[in-house]
Amino acid sequence: AYLGGRSVPSAAEVQSAVASANEASLPMADQPTIAQVGRYALKRHLGVGGLGQVHEAWDPLLSRTVAIKTLQFESDPRTRSSLDRLFLNEARAVAGLSHPNIVTVYDAGLSPSGVYLAMERLQGKDLRQRLSEGWKPGPAVVAQLVRRVADALAYAHARGVVHCDIKPGNIFITGNDKPKVLDFGIARVAHRRAIPALEGMVAGSPHYLAPEQLLSKDVDARTDVYSLGVVFYELLSGRRAFAGDSVEQITTAVLTNHPAPAHLIRSGVPEALSAIAARAMARDPEARYASASEMAADIRNWFEQPRPPKPTRTARAEAKRAKEIERRIKPPAPRRWPWAVGGAALAALALLVVGAAIVVRQSQRPPA
Repeated sequence: AYLGGRSVPSAAEVQSAVASANEASLPMADQPTIAQVGRYALKRHLGVGGLGQVHEAWDPLLSRTVAIKTLQFESDPRTRSSLDRLFLNEARAVAGLSHPNIVTVYDAGLSPSGVYLAMERLQGKDLRQRLSEGWKPGPAVVAQLVRRVADALAYAHARGVVHCDIKPGNIFITGNDKPKVLDFGIARVAHRRAIPALEGMVAGSPHYLAPEQLLSKDVDARTDVYSLGVVFYELLSGRRAFAGDSVEQITTAVLTNHPAPAHLIRSGVPEALSAIAARAMARDPEARYASASEMAADIRNWFEQPRPPKPTRTARAEAKRAKEIERRIKPPAPRRWPWAVGGAALAALALLVVGAAIVVRQSQRPPA
């Protein structure tokens, strides 16, 4: 039914909405359980990705809310067993990472539904969602965000963990605009070219993949630096570095095109930050930053450079008021009175008359 151009919910829809609201108001432990994965009670579906799903869950052992990611892919039993071991080994490596800008992995295990990871429950949205909603951070906010991600990558790289899939969808932004890098380990396994069972399973496009990944060459820490540089460029310029209507066109653009510097695309972008992004996303790995820590250091140096402060609204108003006061108190220019002007004219006329009389008198004098 419609009333005033708007749909009127049915009684069943109202009851369902009320029930959902009542369930959400309950403590997490008391909310209905969707399924059981290991010791974790899944309570609510949060999202889905190329390799599985994410649920909000309750950990009864430690009495805390967690996020459970279950990895699901179709393969024969032998391949599946091999992949399960591979993912578990990667999960154990990631569980050893402890950094404020990397999502914390608490636990990993194997259940009848596949490998699962228990992670900290984050509040916020990933960078891809924020950008799709029209979020347009200023250069300083962008630089701070990218610097923190670079610090997280440097920390992981120092421990032998390369991400291999840095993109807006794997950078989670919390309520205070603090980034958290997601899917360490999982992305590295998923992007291995020698695993046929995972072909086509990884969501996304080659927008953020490094040329060496597209060409099936060896990857290292500089691969993550490249991808972060592409994200940096997009945040600064407001558009993707490489365009195309198909995977083939985007891949060709990544391998052949040279994006215009970010500061030439959007006014107000500092040229120094534009240069950092350009160096990070150099096609040749040798031309990039040698490490994520080196990239982070350049961004820190930019923050430390003295820059003239932008005039605030109050400062502009005070300057305008000062000019108005100066105009009011400035002494008026001296006026030229009419009598003074007239006197000068009469004096000039008198001089002309006298001069003419002298000339006439001289002309009437008899010659000697």
